[in-house]
Amino acid sequence: MQTIAKVDFVKGHMGGNEIVLLNGDQIPARAYAQAALSVLDPPGIRGHQVGILERPDAGGDIKVRIFDAESRGFITACGGITQVLCKAMLQTNLGNRYGIREPFKQLVVETDSGHLRISIRASKEKPAAFTDMTGFVKECYRLGVSIIEAAAVKALKVGEFLVADVGEIQKVYPRADFSTMNPETVEILTAMQTDFDRQHLIDTRNTNFALFGVDLNDPTHGRVLFPHDIARGLVEPSCGTGSVAIAIALAQKGLLEEGAVTLHFESGGPPVLGGPDTTEVKVGVKEGRIASAEFTHSLVEITSTGKIWLRIH
Repeated sequence: MQTIAKVDFVKGHMGGNEIVLLNGDQIPARAYAQAALSVLDPPGIRGHQVGILERPDAGGDIKVRIFDAESRGFITACGGITQVLCKAMLQTNLGNRYGIREPFKQLVVETDSGHLRISIRASKEKPAAFTDMTGFVKECYRLGVSIIEAAAVKALKVGEFLVADVGEIQKVYPRADFSTMNPETVEILTAMQTDFDRQHLIDTRNTNFALFGVDLNDPTHGRVLFPHDIARGLVEPSCGTGSVAIAIALAQKGLLEEGAVTLHFESGGPPVLGGPDTTEVKVGVKEGRIASAEFTHSLVEITSTGKIWLRIH
């Protein structure tokens, strides 16, 4: 039996990482995946991830189920959703539905991987939302962090992420051009991801790919890009979990000093390495491993709000 559900939505982005938030009260739980795909796929609203919002049940302020366009399924964490959700709480009436009133200094979000805490900190220019990603760091180490090779390139497995230094790629493939992402470069990255899958390093097809380039004289500054499924054109200019995975990779390579370290990654804009925005990742390094992490992004915007009609089976 088919029904039509009228669902409230908020769409925003974090440096080009497009997020759609849906009111879970208006969608049967059995139809969450179907609703998310209807939103993500043409001719829907489209985006990289969908966050289906629910009433909290474990002591948080709000609960979110996260559905990902690349993996075509639910995922445990998404930094972009936390940043856009916080912005939506500040700029729309979304918070009123969940009893969250301004001003608030912290937002506790229940996810499938546990509680994520977002802290609101004032600055002279504008408030910034810092998402605590320590739980994601622990998940990555639990799933394994190791140096690997993918299509002859020295890279890293960080949890479910394939993480690669563009300098290492250019050692093997000198014609790789990350400022234009020309067809040859796309072919190289596709080959790396295919080889990663061929090695069965994770249980599912890889849909988490992070590229970075840093100055070895100052590895706290760099450029990033996230070609999660570049063969299908699914590239995120900015990614919170991916940026943290890069921080873990830098620590694994011994490039970060002990103690508190702040990383600044150029990101956002067109699907090339770097961009006009900044992802800031604050980490605590202990004995060569990341012990804690939080991040914020310089450009988070709400682009539209309204209602969408979804066919539910």
